[in-house]
Amino acid sequence: MRKFWVRVNGEEYEVEVAEVREEGENQWNIKNVKKIIPTSFPLQVTTTLRAPMPGRVLALNVAKGDKVEAGQVVVILEAMKMENEIIAERGGLVKEIYVEENDTVDSGDPILEIEEER
Repeated sequence: MRKFWVRVNGEEYEVEVAEVREEGENQWNIKNVKKIIPTSFPLQVTTTLRAPMPGRVLALNVAKGDKVEAGQVVVILEAMKMENEIIAERGGLVKEIYVEENDTVDSGDPILEIEEER
């Protein structure tokens, strides 16, 4: 029996799973599911915002410690002579900024981290 934490539609569950082998195949059989009771401290989720394409950072619209909302434009990235607005996928506090204005980034490079407190 193995235990996993699973998040479904924002709700967290602890799931016990047993591996059942039949006819040479691996199959999973969920034996016991129970909702995790929130602890006394808040769960913090950190999201790293990454460059979707290579380019140059034209503007940083946030600073470390700023509160941002989901959908807010946090960075303007110039790529192929076009200005691209990079938005926050989630709201929270800006935990870390990895770039400065005029820095060049490659696709996938980290730009900043947003810490969401739930």
